[in-house]
Amino acid sequence: MSAKIGIFAIGLEAYWPQFSGMKERLMEHHQRLLEKFSPRDVVAAGMVDNPARAREAGLRFQAEDVDIIFCHLTTYASSEALLPVVRALGNVTLVLLNVQSVPALALDRTLTIDDWLGKGCTCAGLPEMTAVLRRFEHPFAVVSGYLEGDTILDEKISQWCDAANACRRLKSGNIGILGRPYPGMMDLNVDETQIFRTFGSYVKHLNWEDIAANIAHGFSQDDIERAGREVKEVFRLPEDLDEQHLTSMIEVYLATRRLVDEHRLIALSNHFEVQPSGYMHQIISASNPVFSMLTRQGIACPVEADVKTAIALTLMKSLAGSATLTELYSMDFNQDLCIVGHSGAGDPDIADEKSLLKMSAVFHGKPGSGFLTQFTPATGPVTMASVTQGADGQYMLVLAEGELVEGRTLQLGDTNALFRFRKGLRAFVDDWSACGPTHHCAMGRGYHAQAFHKLGQLLRIPVHEV
Repeated sequence: MSAKIGIFAIGLEAYWPQFSGMKERLMEHHQRLLEKFSPRDVVAAGMVDNPARAREAGLRFQAEDVDIIFCHLTTYASSEALLPVVRALGNVTLVLLNVQSVPALALDRTLTIDDWLGKGCTCAGLPEMTAVLRRFEHPFAVVSGYLEGDTILDEKISQWCDAANACRRLKSGNIGILGRPYPGMMDLNVDETQIFRTFGSYVKHLNWEDIAANIAHGFSQDDIERAGREVKEVFRLPEDLDEQHLTSMIEVYLATRRLVDEHRLIALSNHFEVQPSGYMHQIISASNPVFSMLTRQGIACPVEADVKTAIALTLMKSLAGSATLTELYSMDFNQDLCIVGHSGAGDPDIADEKSLLKMSAVFHGKPGSGFLTQFTPATGPVTMASVTQGADGQYMLVLAEGELVEGRTLQLGDTNALFRFRKGLRAFVDDWSACGPTHHCAMGRGYHAQAFHKLGQLLRIPVHEV
C-alpha cells in the first residue's frame, strides 16, 4: 500500500490584486513541482493564501488520512496561512519545500517587486515558518532547491515519499507470530502496546495448526500449478528432487499464503521448538523456501519469532526492494571484513541468481529437517538496519552502510556474505554493538541511510548511524 501524500502551495493573498498574473505564474511553478510526485497517491489542496483556505486544506488532509504533507513556498507568505493546516494534522510531519523556479535570478531582468516575488525566487518566508512550527512543537523538515534539473531535490523528495510508504506499510496490516520467540533471547522481547503506539502495527498470535488446517481444506490443481511456477522462478530444483516433496512444499506455501491473506499480515515471524512429526514435519520441512517466497513478496518472515526485526525487514523491503535477515557471524581481521548472514528464510531479491534448494538432515540450533535456502547476496552497496529499544522502552533505529565484496563464504546452507564497513571492522563491530541493537538485523541492497533518517523523523524515534 502506498502512502497518501498531501501537498499544497502557500502564498500571500495581498499580492494578487497588486501584481496581475502573479498567482497564475506561481501556480504554474507549483504544477511543475507536482509532476515530481507522479505517479504517487497525491492529495493536492492548491494555493493556500489565507487562514480560511488553510483551515479547508487542513480538514481535507485530515479526512484523507495523509501520511506526510509537503508545503511549497511559492513566494513570501505569512505564517497565518500555515498554522491552521498544521493544527489539523496532529503529528503528521510537514516538509517545507523551499523551491525556486530557477537556480538564480537574472538580476539584469529583475527590475520590479513583481519580477522578484512573481518569479518564485525568495526564501524570505522560510524562517518565519520554521519559527512558528517550533513554537507549535510540530514535526517538520526543510528541503531547498530549484525546479528543473536539481537532482538533489528530486532525490530528497523521493526519499521522503519512500519513507512515508514504509510507514504506511506498517500501518496497513498485522505482524503475525507463529509459536513464540526463541527462549532465552531476551533482546527479542516486545511490548505489543508500544509496538502499536510507535509503528501502528498490531501483533497477532497464530498457531502452526492454522497452516495445517489450510492444507486440510485442499487446493485446486490450477493453484498448485501456478504456485509450482512461482517456486521455479525463485529456486533451482535439484535433479533428484522427489515430486512428492515438491508437491508437499507447494501445499505448505499455499496454506501459509492463505493464512497471510486471512489475517492481513505484513510480516510473519516464526519459531518452532519440539521435534516435528506428522503434518508438522511437512510444514517445518518446507518452511525455509516457503518463507523465502513470502519475503520476496514483501511479507517479512524472520526466524526465532523476532518481531522487532520483522519491522526492520518490512521497512528495509519498502526502501531497498530487498531485505534479508542477517547477524554478525565472524570477524576476519586479516582482510578487515565481517561474515554476516543467518539460517532460515532469505530474500531472493538480495541475490542476482537463484538459490539451489537442498535437503538437510538437521536445522542447526532448531528441531526438524528439510529444505535449506542459501542465497548468494549480490556484491555492492548495502545497508543494515536494526529496530531496538532503550531502557526507557522507546524504540530506535540503528543503521550502517557498507559494501558486500567478493570472496569465499561459509557453505553451511545459510545465506551469508562478506561485509566491508566504512570505518573498518574493529571500530564498526565495537560501535555497532555499543548502540544496543538486537542481534538480528535487516540487510538490503543499496545505500538507504538518508531515507532511514527520514523514517526516524516520520516515526519520531531516534536514529543512530554507525
